[in-house]
Amino acid sequence: MRVAFVVGIFPAPSETFIINQVADLLDRGVDVQIFAFRRGGSEFVSQRYHDCKMAARTHYLEMPKNRIKRVIRAVPKIIHLLKYTHVLRKLLYMNLRFLFWSEPFVGKQFDIVHCHFGTIATDYLTIKDIVGIPAKIVTTFYGYDVSMIYKKQPATVYDRLIHESSYFLAMSNNMKDRMISHGFPANRVHVLPVSIDVDSYPFAKRVPSRPFQILSVGRFVEKKGFDDLFRALAIVKEKKDVKCTIVGGGPLEQDLKKLVCDLNLRDSIDFKGYMKIEEIIQMMPNIQLFVQPSKTAKNGDME
Repeated sequence: MRVAFVVGIFPAPSETFIINQVADLLDRGVDVQIFAFRRGGSEFVSQRYHDCKMAARTHYLEMPKNRIKRVIRAVPKIIHLLKYTHVLRKLLYMNLRFLFWSEPFVGKQFDIVHCHFGTIATDYLTIKDIVGIPAKIVTTFYGYDVSMIYKKQPATVYDRLIHESSYFLAMSNNMKDRMISHGFPANRVHVLPVSIDVDSYPFAKRVPSRPFQILSVGRFVEKKGFDDLFRALAIVKEKKDVKCTIVGGGPLEQDLKKLVCDLNLRDSIDFKGYMKIEEIIQMMPNIQLFVQPSKTAKNGDME
């Protein structure tokens, strides 16, 4: 079986679940090719990305911002498309960006195109039209793409995707219910939570320690609820000696670090930045509690 993964950014430290899906499919003999709209960094990503040589399977669709680089990179793509005049004719009347989006798909055959995030799937439909890709579409929704999106886009944002995607995956029954309320057909929406390989997390008997060790991992965005965690730790600290290790990064990093100072928690919270998942797993036997807060952001974004 040949499967195309269409993703936003790849690889991404915060999206180990996509790397795991690719690796697990490869282990089962499925030929997976990855098409990413943006290039990520590989420094902190899972070792499975490197072990499976996913870089060699990844095609990038982003157009260079620099005009000179844009023209230089466009030339070999146009030459490639001279053999596919039906595609080239369509692109002549379109923005140059669509050349970069579409050319990597030309000449390739897939049984399934799996789009990760609904917003990515809507962009893929444009590529599908230009190239004429007949493969069935599977779309997985993860959070903002079925929550915040409806505050920024019209209610009809997914109308075409609902019609053309054969299968939809949701993270939870709550998410499935919300999708159905927005017009997704119940018989094509299935719940498949992002999971972990339990065997890769070795068991360790916990013993009391001083200070009490806590670990939390995630992106520094509002819906992850780190601010609530820190306010709770400020209360706990009055009665118990605690140490909380925070792994991750993101746009709210400076705000969160300021909050830590305001709450007088500088000695209790240790920001580690991004880490590989394998390094995080090695930390876990030495902690007493893993905390994963979550909430609905003011802009409607939720898991």
